[in-house]
Amino acid sequence: MEKPKEPYYDVFLSFRGSDTRDDITDYLYHYLTDAGIRVFRDNEELHVGEEIGPELLHAIKQSKISIPIFSKDYAASKWCLMELVQMVECKEKWGQKIIPIFYDVEPRIVRKQTATYGEAIQSHIDKHTDKTIQNWKAALNKVGKLKGCELNKRGKGEFTKEVFQKLLIKLKRNYLAVSNCLVEMDDQVDQIMEKIGEQTVVTKIVGIYGMGGVGKTTLATIVYNKLSTDFDYCCFLSNIREIEIVSLQKQLISKVLRKEWPSIDSINEGITKIKNRLSSTKVLLVLDDVDQNTQLNALVGVGECWFRGGSKVIITTRDRELLKRVDFQHELTEMDFDHSLQLFSRHAFGRDYPPAEYVPLSQKAVEICGHLPLALEIIGSLLYGNDINKWKNVLNKLKTIPNKEVKSKLNISFEALETQEQEIFLDVCCFFVGFDVRIVTYMWDICKFFPECSLEVLKQRSLIKIAEGNKLWAHDQLRDLGRDIVRERAKEKQSRVWDDEKAIDVLEIKEGRENIEAIRLKFDHQFQDFIEKEKFESLSKLRFLQVDCVYLNENNVQHFPSTNWFQRNPIMLPKLRFLSWHNFPILFQVTARSLMKLVILDLSRSGITCGWEGWNLLKMAKNLKALNLTGCRELRRTPDLSAHENLKQLILQQCNNLVQVDRSIGKLKHLVLLNLKYCQKFNTWPDQMEELEALTELHVDGTSITNIPEWKGMEKLETLSATSCRSLSKCNLAGCSTSLLYLDLSKTGISELPFGNFGSLVELNLSQTSIRELPNSIETMKNLRVLRMSCTPLEKLPSALRMLEKLEEIEAYDCKNFCGEISSEIGRLPFLRILRLTSEGIFSIPKLPESMTELHLSNYRQVPWSKLSNQSPSHLAPIRGLRKLESLFLCCDGLVPLPSDFSPLAKLRKLSLIVNNLECLPRLPQNLSDLCFHGRRLREKSIDLSNFEKLLRLEVSYCEQLIEIQGLEYLKNLRALRLIYLRSLVKLPDLSGLKKLKTLFICSCPNLVEVQGQLELLEELDLNDLESLAKLPDPLTFKHIKRWLLLWDIPLLEKLPDLTHAKELKGLNLRNCPRVVEIRGRLESVWSLQFFGCGSLRQFSDPSSFKKLEHLFINQCESLEEILKSNEYEGLKKVRRSCRVLPRFLDKKSRRKYSNTRVVTNIFSK
Repeated sequence: MEKPKEPYYDVFLSFRGSDTRDDITDYLYHYLTDAGIRVFRDNEELHVGEEIGPELLHAIKQSKISIPIFSKDYAASKWCLMELVQMVECKEKWGQKIIPIFYDVEPRIVRKQTATYGEAIQSHIDKHTDKTIQNWKAALNKVGKLKGCELNKRGKGEFTKEVFQKLLIKLKRNYLAVSNCLVEMDDQVDQIMEKIGEQTVVTKIVGIYGMGGVGKTTLATIVYNKLSTDFDYCCFLSNIREIEIVSLQKQLISKVLRKEWPSIDSINEGITKIKNRLSSTKVLLVLDDVDQNTQLNALVGVGECWFRGGSKVIITTRDRELLKRVDFQHELTEMDFDHSLQLFSRHAFGRDYPPAEYVPLSQKAVEICGHLPLALEIIGSLLYGNDINKWKNVLNKLKTIPNKEVKSKLNISFEALETQEQEIFLDVCCFFVGFDVRIVTYMWDICKFFPECSLEVLKQRSLIKIAEGNKLWAHDQLRDLGRDIVRERAKEKQSRVWDDEKAIDVLEIKEGRENIEAIRLKFDHQFQDFIEKEKFESLSKLRFLQVDCVYLNENNVQHFPSTNWFQRNPIMLPKLRFLSWHNFPILFQVTARSLMKLVILDLSRSGITCGWEGWNLLKMAKNLKALNLTGCRELRRTPDLSAHENLKQLILQQCNNLVQVDRSIGKLKHLVLLNLKYCQKFNTWPDQMEELEALTELHVDGTSITNIPEWKGMEKLETLSATSCRSLSKCNLAGCSTSLLYLDLSKTGISELPFGNFGSLVELNLSQTSIRELPNSIETMKNLRVLRMSCTPLEKLPSALRMLEKLEEIEAYDCKNFCGEISSEIGRLPFLRILRLTSEGIFSIPKLPESMTELHLSNYRQVPWSKLSNQSPSHLAPIRGLRKLESLFLCCDGLVPLPSDFSPLAKLRKLSLIVNNLECLPRLPQNLSDLCFHGRRLREKSIDLSNFEKLLRLEVSYCEQLIEIQGLEYLKNLRALRLIYLRSLVKLPDLSGLKKLKTLFICSCPNLVEVQGQLELLEELDLNDLESLAKLPDPLTFKHIKRWLLLWDIPLLEKLPDLTHAKELKGLNLRNCPRVVEIRGRLESVWSLQFFGCGSLRQFSDPSSFKKLEHLFINQCESLEEILKSNEYEGLKKVRRSCRVLPRFLDKKSRRKYSNTRVVTNIFSK
C-alpha cells in the first residue's frame, strides 16, 4: 500500500448503517462537522462489488483517526470488516490512530468474536477465502484490544459529547496552522520523528538548531502537529526570546491545565508550580527560539525534566551551545536549489514553478536569497505581481543591500555577540569565506580576538561553519548582513574595504583612511598612482592586505613602468599582520618595518627564487606563523628559514621545480604542517626532517620520493598523505605510527603494509597499491573507521577484521583477485555503515550487520543470496534485516534469487539494480529519490512508476521487451530522466507535468516515435540513436537549455525549433541527421558547434550571431552553403572540417586570419 500524503480528513467513521445511522453516528457526525472537523462518513449500503473501492481506500488512508462504531451487527457487513482491515494496516504501517466505539457490544465480544460477532463470521465462511476470514478475525482481535469509548448504561447524548470532547483534544485543540506555501520537508520530519521515538515511558528532549530564517519553527510545528494526537496535554511556546520568563511559566501551566493561572511572582515560584502541577502529566511541549539557558532551566529543567515519563520536548534555537543536555540535536540547513525555487515560486507566483519568461530571474532571486526560507518568502512576496523590469531593479538592489525585514531577523544573532566575536564575524563576511581557518586564526590571535573561543561561539550560533578542508563558510545572507553592518559603520569609521573595484576610490578620501584595518586591492595602474602619492603611509592600522593581480599578459604578471619606481616607493605598514599577494612582483619593495609584525605571508604563484632579496627583509618577521608559496615555479630550493623559529605552517604545494628543502627546516621546532603536494621534482628528504618534533601534518602527494624513512622524532605526526607517489616503494613508519590518525598510501609502489603500531589510526587508504595481503596485525588498529583498498591484488579480507570494532567503511572496488566467500566475520562489525565491493570472483556474501547504510556489490558470477539468511529466500528477502540501508547498488549477472520485495527497506533512497537475469521488477519502497534498473531479461512489457513521487533521478536501461513506462507524468520532482537501449519502447506519456526536469537523455530506442511535452526548465537534452523519432518536444522545451543540445543518429528528423530563445545554450551537436536543412535562430551564447553527417544541412539562419563561437567542427555536410565570413568569430580557436565546399567562403583576409591563429587546425587541408 502506498504511503499516504498529508491527511485530508480528520476522522473516518465506519459503521453499520441499519444499526447506528440515525443514532450515535448522526449525532457524532454533526458535532464534529459543526466544529470544523473534516469527517468522511461511509454508507456501507451503497457499496457495489466484491472489493473495497478506491475512493473508500483513499479516504481511510487520508484520515488522521479512524472510528469503527461496533454495534451488534457490525461484523455481519463484509464492507465494515474490509474497512477495518484497511484501518489496521494504516495503523501498523504509518501509525494512524484508531479509536473504537463499543456502542452496544462489549470489547471482549469484538476481540474474541463471540455472540453475534461469532455468528457473523460463521456466515461469511462459505462466501470468502480462508485468508480473508483470517484477516477479518485478526483485525477484530487487534482493534478489540484498543482503548476506546464504551457506552455501557450511560445516556447516548452524554456519551456522544464525551467522544466529541476526546476527539477535540486529539485533533482540533492541539493542531497549529502552517503556511499553505510550505514545501516538502518529509526527510527532515522523518529524522526528528525517529530521534524523538515512539510512544514510550521515556521522556525525550530534541533540539533543532540553525541560523535565523532557516525554518526551525516551521519544522517544529509540523512535528508538533504529527505528535499532538498522541497527547492530551500540549503546549507550543513561541518567540521565547521576546517574552519574560515568568510570563512563559504562566503560559505553560495555563495551556497544559486548560485554565487561566493566577499570576506568578518570581521564576523560582514558577519552577515550583510547574513541578507540583505538571509532574504527573505527560506533555508535548515546544520551546521555540530559545536563546538563554535560564529559559530552559525555568521551563523544563533540562537534565532532570519535570514532566511524567513519555513526555516529548522540542527546543529550537540558533545557539547549539544551549543543547548540550538534550537527548538529540538536529541541525537544519538551507534548502537545496529545487525546493528553494518551489518555495520562492509559491510566494512570487502562487504556483510551484515560475512562468517560462520569469525562470532566469527566479533562479537569480533564489541565488541571491542563498536558499534561505525566510528570504525566499519575503523576497518572493515582495516581487509578487510585478513586471520583469521591476524584478530586475529589485534584484539588482538586493545584490548589494539586504532586504530590511530579512536583515532585522538575522541581526538578532549578531547583536548578541561579544565585541571580539563581532570582529571575527565581520572579517569572515568581508574577506575570509573559503580561507583555511587555521591560518587566519594566527592573525586573530595576535590581535587579541581570542579566536578559539570566539569561533566556537560563532559556530554554535550558526553564524559560520568550518567546512571540509578547514575552510571558513558563511551563508550568503549572513555574509551580506556582515558587509551591510560594515557599510553602516563606515559613516563613522571605515574599517574594512573588500570591493577591489572601489577600494582606491575609498582610499582617496583622506578622512577615515587611518581607521582602515583590512582591505582588498587590485594591482593595476590605479594602485600604482595611489602608491606614488605615498598614501599607503596613512594606513597605520592596516592588519590585513590582499592584493589581486591583474592578468594582462601571457606571464600573468602586470608589468609596471620601471624598476626604479619600485625602489623609490617602499610601502610602510607598521601593523600589518597578514599579507596576501599572489603573483607578487619580485622587484616590489616593502620596508622591514612593515614586515616586523607579520604573522601570515601568502606569495602564491609568484616568480620568487631562493635568491630573492626579500628573504633578508623577511627575517625581521620573528613572529611569522604561516608562509604560503603555492605555485612558485621558479623556486628550486627553499631559502634559509632559521630566522622563523615560530613558523607553524609551510606550504610549498605545486612548486613544480622544487628539488631541495633547505636543511634549516630542522630549526622550525614549532612547525605543525608541511605541504609539498605535487612538487614533482622533489625526491630527497633533508636529514633534519626527524627534528620536526611538533609536526602533525605532512603532505607529499605527487612527489618523486622513493622512500619514507623512520623518523624517530615525529611522535606527534597525525596525518601522512603520500597519494600518487608512484616511485614510493619503501615506507618505515615505526617512529610515528603510534600517533598517526590518517594514512594515505594510495597510488604508490608499496607492496606491503608498513611496520608499526597503528593503534590510533582512524583512516587507511591502500588503493592502487601492490599489496596482496593484509596481515593479521591489523587487529591492533582498534580505532580504524575507514579502510580503502580498491584496485589492489588482494585475494581476501583477513579474518582479523572482526577485531576492528569501530570500523565504519570498507571500500574495495575492482579487486580482481578476490575470490570465494567474504569472511562471515564482517557481520560482527557493529558500526559498519558502508561496504563497497566489486570483484569477479565473489560467489558468496555473508550476513551483514544491521548498521549498514550503503551497500555496493558488483560481480559477474552467481551470488546465492540465500547465504545471507537462515530462512528461505522465497520467504525472507535476503537484505530484509538492513533496515537502515539508504543506498543499494547491485550489479550481478547471476543474482539468484533476487529479492522480490525491497519495500521493508523504508529508509532506502538510492537503488541501482544492474541485473541481466532480472525477469520481474521487485516491489520497491516508494520513498526512493534515485532509481536505476537494467535487466535484459525483464519480461514485463509495461511498468507503472506513478507511485514514486519522490524520485529525483530515474534510469531505465536494456529492458528489451519493455513497450511502455506508465506514470512518468506523475513524477513531479524528477530532475533527470535517462532511457537507454529500450528496443521495444514505442511511446512515452506527455512529459509536460515534469516541471522540475533538467536533464533528458534518450538513447537507442529505435521504435520511439515522439517525445511529447513542454519541459520549461530543461537544461540538457541528449537524443541519440532514435530511428523512428520524427518530432522533438514542444519548442518551449529549448528555451532554458544551458549546456548541450545533442541530437545524434535521428534519420527522420527534419526540423529543429528556433533556438533564438535558448539564451544560455553552450553547445549544439548534430550527428547523422541527414534530413535537417537549416539551423534556425540567433545562437549568441554558443561556443561550440559540431556537425557530422548532416548531408542536407545548407545554412544557418543567422550566422552573424555566433559572437562567442570558439570551436567549429564540421564533417560530411556537403550541402552547407554558408558558415564563415571575414568579420565574424573573433574568438574562434579551433576549426575542423572535411567539407570540400567550405574554404570557398573564406576570402584572403579570413584565410590569413584563421591560418595564423596558433590553435586553429586543419582548415585548409584540402
